[in-house]
Amino acid sequence: MTIPRPELLIALGVVSLLGIGLIAWRLIEARRSGLSFRLQVFLPLAATTLTLSAAFALIVIDRFTARASVFAQRGAQDEARVLAELASRALETPGATLASAAHQLESSRILQAFTHSEIATHVAIADAQGKTIVQVGELEPLTGVQIVTASAPIRDLGSVRVRKATFGMVQLMSDVAPKVALLALIFALASAALAVVIGQAVAAPIERLTRAAEHVAAGERQAALPEPRGKEVRALTRALESMRRELEERHALENFVANLSHELKNPIASVRASAEVLTEGAADEPETARRFALRIRESAEKLSALTQDLLSLARLEARGIEARPRKVDLCAIAREAVEAQASLAGARGVRVELHAPESAPLRGDPVWLRRALENLLGNAVQHSPQGGRVLVEVAPGESGWEATVADEGPGVDPAIREKLFERFATTRHGEGGTGLGLAIVRAVAELHGGRAQLRRTSPQGTTFALSLPAR
Repeated sequence: MTIPRPELLIALGVVSLLGIGLIAWRLIEARRSGLSFRLQVFLPLAATTLTLSAAFALIVIDRFTARASVFAQRGAQDEARVLAELASRALETPGATLASAAHQLESSRILQAFTHSEIATHVAIADAQGKTIVQVGELEPLTGVQIVTASAPIRDLGSVRVRKATFGMVQLMSDVAPKVALLALIFALASAALAVVIGQAVAAPIERLTRAAEHVAAGERQAALPEPRGKEVRALTRALESMRRELEERHALENFVANLSHELKNPIASVRASAEVLTEGAADEPETARRFALRIRESAEKLSALTQDLLSLARLEARGIEARPRKVDLCAIAREAVEAQASLAGARGVRVELHAPESAPLRGDPVWLRRALENLLGNAVQHSPQGGRVLVEVAPGESGWEATVADEGPGVDPAIREKLFERFATTRHGEGGTGLGLAIVRAVAELHGGRAQLRRTSPQGTTFALSLPAR
């Protein structure tokens, strides 16, 4: 099925107008929001391809016009020689004259055969004086159409003159324009596709980085940056990652100072109040003096515990675990942790049970692993009711070993569940809790390539899990 030329030109015109309108709309939008990278790529590509298409069309038309003149001249010369030869043969008839030979060629429609073609042709036979004897065909002068003329002698009696029109510029444009327009449209679509590909390769990573930076600016400082591709994008990602870490560290420092001030405020206030009461005369009453002295001692012990936990966490985060973790047995470490908490559990009337295989080998730092399990076990004992049970289990996990600690306490307060493993997250401010125990557990787990998590919590009890790779 061949599409007619007018319909093809109309369709190409409509598509071109739609493309121009879309580009104009994007440019108007760009005045408010800025020119996108894809449009910056597309505009020069489209301009280049259209310019190349126009230059190609001009070169083709110029070459076609030049070659058409040459071909028309040669065609006219060949036709003139053929007709001169036919007239010469007609003159071989006895008594034949140039006029009779010319009329014979006309009556036999030989001359008409040379003029009936798509190219306008005029044939004339003239005598030696230049007087036209016979002429066939019409040749009207047209704008942009070049006329070529060729003649051939008929013996010495006359000549044949052939005039032919070449392909004119208008006709050539009408023939070539649809193809050139289609070619330009294909080039423009290719430019758009190339702009999309380049935009995806360059602009898309930048857009992903922009979205990640917006998340960081909105407070999601733990948001992961997208995987960089390309030298420049990698450099930009490193710069943004450095900025994110600096913001995160500054935010963590601000939170740490605020939380530390809050944690230190209560014991210091208690020490100050007790000291003021003692200095105002309470020391003269032994029982009152003893009660306030105990308050001072409790506050000092809390400050000491808080300081020790802070130093432990800071040392753990700064130095990490052993440079070369050694082979340890998680089951043996769990037994040691249970024995260390036996006195506290006995004092609170809590029964501690350990379910573990003979051994659970992995590589790690035994001191910090025991500290993490003791923290989990101590929390479980503290929150268990009198006569309750704490179950410690060591079992194979997804990628190594898993130690779980389950109690029968009232469950974790919903207000702190989301930040349970952060510093100073505790509901035992008045019971000796520092809020750093679970933060130490998380740091130990992460430095061993594992994780600490709250497995379940309800009014019937809570389960914490410490997952560690076997490696």
